Amino acid sequence: MSKSWGTELWDQYATLEKFTERGIDFLDRYSAFVKERQKIEMEYASQLKKLIKSYSPKKKEEEDYTQYSSLRTFRGVLQEVGSIANQHELIAENLGKDVFNEVVKLIGELKKERKDYLLEAKQEDAAMEKSKRKLEACKSQYRHAHEAWMQAKVLFEKADSDDNRTKAEVERARQTMDQKNHTREQQKNEYILQLQNTNKEQQEHYSNKLPAIFNKLQAMEEKRVTYLGKYYENYAESHKQVLPVITQCLDDIKTKYGQAVEPPKDSQVTINRYETGIQPPGDIAMMDLDEPGGGTIKPANNEKDNISIKSENGANSLPGRGKPGKQKRGLFGTVFSKKSGRNRERGRLSGLWEEPKDFSNLPPNQQKQKLQGKIDEIQSRIDQEVKQKEALLKMRDVYTANSSLGDPNSVNKQLETIGRRIDSLRLELNTYQSGDMEKVEKLRKKSKDYQITESPPDKKEYKNKAEGKISTPQNQTKGSPTRSSTGTIDAHTPSIGGSSPRNGSPVKDHEEPPSSPLSPLEHGDSFLEDDDEFDDDADVSDHPVGTCSALYEFESEDPNLLNMREGEQLDIIEEDSGDGWTRVRRSDKTEGYVPTSYISIG
Repeated sequence: MSKSWGTELWDQYATLEKFTERGIDFLDRYSAFVKERQKIEMEYASQLKKLIKSYSPKKKEEEDYTQYSSLRTFRGVLQEVGSIANQHELIAENLGKDVFNEVVKLIGELKKERKDYLLEAKQEDAAMEKSKRKLEACKSQYRHAHEAWMQAKVLFEKADSDDNRTKAEVERARQTMDQKNHTREQQKNEYILQLQNTNKEQQEHYSNKLPAIFNKLQAMEEKRVTYLGKYYENYAESHKQVLPVITQCLDDIKTKYGQAVEPPKDSQVTINRYETGIQPPGDIAMMDLDEPGGGTIKPANNEKDNISIKSENGANSLPGRGKPGKQKRGLFGTVFSKKSGRNRERGRLSGLWEEPKDFSNLPPNQQKQKLQGKIDEIQSRIDQEVKQKEALLKMRDVYTANSSLGDPNSVNKQLETIGRRIDSLRLELNTYQSGDMEKVEKLRKKSKDYQITESPPDKKEYKNKAEGKISTPQNQTKGSPTRSSTGTIDAHTPSIGGSSPRNGSPVKDHEEPPSSPLSPLEHGDSFLEDDDEFDDDADVSDHPVGTCSALYEFESEDPNLLNMREGEQLDIIEEDSGDGWTRVRRSDKTEGYVPTSYISIG
C-alpha cells in the first residue's frame, strides 16, 4: 500500500506549503523556457526568410536564373530553405499552442487549488486551536473552583474545631464549603466534557480532516508532475511533427537540386547566349615602307573579308568616339545598357527604357534567339486564349441547352473580346514571322482592349537580318561601303580609290581611309550603343512640327526639362512618342521636354 502525505506528513504542514509553492514556481519557469524557445524558433525562421530574400534573384538576373542549371537549382534550394523556415514557424506555433498556453492555464488552476486547500487547512487548524483554548479555559475554571473549595474546607474545619466560634459561624462556614464544592463539581464536569470533545475533534483533525487536505495537495502535486511530463512530450512532438518535412526538404536539396546541376548544358547556354555569329578578325596587315607609295597596307593572304576593330579596354566602339560609358552588368556579366543621345534622356525622364522590338541592339545570333523566344511567347498566349475561348463556347452550349443555368448571350461579349485579342496576337505573331512591324503599329491603334506594351521599331525584315540575309539598298553607290547587320564591312565593298588592297595598288594621299568597322561584342552590347550617328532617332529635324500653348505652369530643376508659364506659346520640335513627354522650343531657342498633358497642341 502506497503511503500518503496525510498519514506520513501530518506534522509537515509548513514544509508542504513551501514545497507546493516551489512546484508551481517551477512550472512558471518552464513556461518561460518554452516562451524563449518559441521566440528563438520565430527569430530563426525570420532570419532564414531574410536570408532567402537577400539571395533571391533580382529582376535583372531573372534571365540568368532561367537559363543556367546551377542558378535554377539554387532558386530551388532557396525554395526548400523557405519551406524549412515555414516548418520552424510551425514549431513555434505548436510550442505556443500545445505547451506554453497549456502550462499557463495549469499554473492558474494549481494556484487556485493550492490556495483553497491551504485555506481549508488553516481553518481546520483554527478550529482545533479554538477547541484547545476552550479546553484550557474549562481546565482553568475547574482549577480555580477546586482551590476555592479547598480554602472553604480549611476554613470550615478551623471554625468547627474552634470552641470560641458560635454555632452559626460554623454553619455558615459549612454552607460556604458546600457551595464551593458544588461549583467545583460543575467545573469539573464541564472540563471533563470539553476534554472529551477536544480529544474527539483532535482525533478527527489529525486522522481525517488534515490528512484529507494533505492528500488533496498530494493529488495536486501529482497532477502537476503528470501534466509536466505531458508537456515534455508535446514539446518533443512539436519538433518531431516537422522533421519529416525538413528531412524531405534536405533530401530534395541533395538529390533534386544538388544532382541536377548540368555543367555541359550551362556551358552551352553561355555559348548560345553570347555567341555573336561574327567571324574573328583576320591577320594584321603588314605596312611595307619599301614599296612605292610608302604607306600602302598589304593584308596577309589569309586576311578575312570582314574586319573588326577592338578598343584597348576590350569594348566595342567606333574610332574617335572615345571610351564607352559605364555599363551595369548582371550576375554573369550580362550588360544592361540604354540607348545613347535623346533616347537615353527620354528613358530617364519617363523612368522606362524599352528594348527595340526587333532586338536590333543585339548581335545576330542573340537577335535570332530573342526573336524566336518572342514568337514562342506569343504562340503560348494564343494557345491560352484559344483554350479560354473553347471553355466559353462550352459554357454557352450548356446555357443554350438549359437556360436556367444562365443566359447564353452573356458569354458573347467575352467571346468577342477574346476573339479580338486572338486576332491581335496572331497579327503580331505574323509581323514577327514576316518582319513587317508597321502592322504592329496599326494593330495598336485598332485594338483598344488589348494593349501592346512594347513600342515597335522603325526597321523591317529583322528576322532575315538576324539570319544574316541583308539586302543592299538600291540607292547605294558602288564605291560606298555597305555596313552589314554584324557591324562589319561586307566582302563585296571595294576599297578606296576603286581598288582593293589585295592587288597591291597604292592608296592616294588625299583620300581618307575607310572608317573602321565594329568588332564583335563580348557581352551582348549594342553595336551602335554609344554612336549617335547610327541612332534611329538621330535624324530628327530641328524645324518645328507644330505649335502649342501651355495650359498650366510647369517648373523643374532638371536641365532636360523646360520651365513654362501658363499661356506661353511654344514650338513643337518632337511630338509625344507615347512616353508622356513632348519636346518643345521657346522663341529664345531654349529647348526641353514638357508634360504632354500640360500643353494644348494647335
